[in-house]
Parts: sequence; C-alpha cells; structure tokens
Amino acid sequence: MRRLSAFALVTTLSAAGLVVTGCYSGPTREEAIADKTYLDDRALESFDKQLRDLADAIQSGNEMQEASLRTRISEGARTYQRALVSALYDDSSTPRRATAAILLGFTGDSQVITALLNALADTREHDSVRVNAAMGLQALDDKLRDYKEHKKLMSTLRVPMMDATSSMALRRACIGAYALAYDAAQGDTLLPVRDRFLGDPDIRVQIAAINALGDIGDPVAVPDLVGVGLRSPEPEVRAASAIALGRIPDPARCIPALADAGNDPNAGVRREAMDAISRHHGSNPELVYSTLIAGLSDFDAQVRESAALSLARLQDPRAIEPLLQATGDRTAVVRQAAVVSLGVLISAEREREAYPLIDLLSDNSSEVQAATLSTLSRITRVDHGTDQPRWREHFWKKYPELNPSLMYEGKAKPRVSSGINSTGARPTTRTTPRTTQQGRTTQQPRTNQPGRTNQPGRTNTPRPGR
Repeated sequence: MRRLSAFALVTTLSAAGLVVTGCYSGPTREEAIADKTYLDDRALESFDKQLRDLADAIQSGNEMQEASLRTRISEGARTYQRALVSALYDDSSTPRRATAAILLGFTGDSQVITALLNALADTREHDSVRVNAAMGLQALDDKLRDYKEHKKLMSTLRVPMMDATSSMALRRACIGAYALAYDAAQGDTLLPVRDRFLGDPDIRVQIAAINALGDIGDPVAVPDLVGVGLRSPEPEVRAASAIALGRIPDPARCIPALADAGNDPNAGVRREAMDAISRHHGSNPELVYSTLIAGLSDFDAQVRESAALSLARLQDPRAIEPLLQATGDRTAVVRQAAVVSLGVLISAEREREAYPLIDLLSDNSSEVQAATLSTLSRITRVDHGTDQPRWREHFWKKYPELNPSLMYEGKAKPRVSSGINSTGARPTTRTTPRTTQQGRTTQQPRTNQPGRTNQPGRTNTPRPGR
C-alpha cells in the first residue's frame, strides 16, 4: 500500500473538527470477536488518535511504527466496517462521517468504493468528508484499478480535480487517488493530472500532480517535467520533478536532465537529483557515476549523504575508494551513509578493503559506530563488537601486510634525516638575500644590524671612523 500523506491526514482530521478527549486504546480482544454495528464515541476517539499517530509516524519516517499502526487501524476498521458504512450517512455528526470515510479505505474491501464515491460526488457534503472519502480511496490502493465501474470512478475523481471552487486539500486528495486508479489499458488519460501540474494556482497541488506523474510512470510526462518542472522558479517544484523523473523509465531523456539538476543552486534539488539519477544507472553508467562522485564533494552535507547512498545502487567497485575517503567527512550523516554503501559494495572476496573502517568504531557518533559494526560484520561474517584490537587482529591474521609491525620485515627500513649535524647540534645559521651589482640575488649570512641587541643591556652600533 502506498503511503498516505501525513500532511493530508492531519489537515483532513483538523478540518473535521475531531478532538481527542479520551485515552481509549481500541476494542478489547473480546469486543473484537464480533463485528460492530455502531461507532460509539470511545471507538471514534480511538480511531482518531490512531490516525494522528499514523500521520506523525509517516512524517518522522518511523516505518516500524507506521506498519504497526496501519495493521491496528485496518483490523479495527474491518471489525467496525458495518458501523462505518452506517456512520458515513449519519447526518447528525460531520466528524463521524469524516472519520468513517477515511477508515473505510483501511478495510481493504473494494465493496466500500461505491459509498466513498457517493460521498465524494456530493457537493452539499462538508469538505472534510469529501476529502477523507478521497483519502479512503487512496488507502484502497490497487483495489481501485479492479473496480467494476472504472470509468465512473475516474470521472468522479476528475470533477473535483478540475473544479476551481474545490479546496486545495480536495484537489490534492483526488489527484492521489486518480494516480493509484490510473490504468492506460482501460483508456485513462494523463491530461487532468497534467492540467493540475501546469495550471493549478496552488503550488501544493502542482507538487501533488508531479508526484502523481512519477507514480504513473508514463514517459509522455517527461518533456513537461524537464522543460517546465526542472526550470520552475520554485525549488520545491524542481525537487519534486527530479523525484518523478527518477521513477519514469525513460533514461535517454531523464539522465541528462538529472545530471544538470545535480548543479542546481538549491541543495534540496541537488539532493533529489542524486537519488533520481542513480535509478537510471544501467543506461549511462559513466555519466551517472561522474554525477554522483561530484555530489560527494558538494558543500551541502545532505547532498553528499544522498550521493554516498546512491553510489551503492550502481554496484560499481570504482566507488569504494571515494566512499572510503567520505568516511572522513566532517558530518556524521555523510560518514554513516558512506559506511552503509561500503557494506553493499565490498564483497567478502574484497574484505581487505574494509580494514580502514575499524577506526570508525570509535567515532564520536553512535550512529556511525553502529553502521560500521554492521558493515564489518556483513563483510567479514564475524562479529567482534566495538573491540578494535580484535578487529585489527582479525585483519592482520588474514592480511599480514596490513600489520605495521611487519611492514618492513625482511626489508631495510628507509633512512630518515633528523636534520642534526655531525656535532650533534642543529644548524642555526640563517641567510638573507643580497643583491649583486648585476641585480641577481644571492644568499649571505645574516649579521647583527645596527640597533639590534646582541646581549642584554648592550646595543651594537658602528664605532666612529669605521
């Protein structure tokens, strides 16, 4: 299931006027055995809290918590499915209808699509209910493409998308549902989405349309994304366009455009361009590789991080040395990204190249330390924890040439000049330039100059007559 937007979840729930006033944690095991026919206030408050927690988990990138919450919400929604259908038509409570609309999508049952489309098409309905109906359709994901009345579904979504009087939230939600339901084999068209991208007055709707074009993945959208999206004065639009181009299978046109985006004046755009171009690496490996290597030297840490992570996708062993250098980056997230990628690129057969990573086990960042231990264990298939001496012993045993004490075994050590002369003292004579009559500069010993003190309390001055 594709992610619901955290922004959209928070917006629609706030618009519905839902306020969590209790601490109910959901139906008990005994209560969940039978289907519920009524959505009481306790269940309403519980679902509202879970939806808000889900929005927070998505926004913070906590994937484990997100997955757990989705499971809990889905289980609860299925238990209350009949009650939710009834609540969708409860004229006495707008919050109840709004909550029911989005939760019906979490049931995963395509039979609820008709009810959600009816709520979406009702222009007399409160905007929050219509928005949540579109969000509920998004939650059904691929069930939308199999809906028996596909053309009706798409036309119902198009109307609010194209209606200038529709709210921003409603237009965005309909665009997301339209992209999920899109099926070229059934004659669907990109024109409504393209229209929102190029003509909507709200940048948030434009970005939603760009995301939809990337999700749909039709190469027909590439010229607009390159010629308009990447040239937009708004960096958010340029960044979204770069992401979308990374999802569309048209490397011949996408790679050069993304390579140019790697030089964008905005760091956020460059960061997304690094990730996006790496997804097309098989078609032009040299240009992709050179773009990512340049990204490792970017002055913005997040761009360097993105480049380091993206290099792993190339599976190019040439990236090992640049990534080893990146483990010395001044920013911890870059060091961590480099270590993670090295764990992908360095195979067990090339284990020796992981030796420098041992120093990072004492990095001042706990995240870098953890990533280093994971990478070393993955490559060597042993685990010595953060015990650096044991790790060095492991490598020295297999690769004696790495042991400093054995570096010159059987060989003469190089002689190093100490700068001390035969008398045991270092030379102290300094020289100053002297200009000859021919204008050339030579060196001569510096002597005491007039007015300079040679001994305490005494000043060397020329004697009269000399």
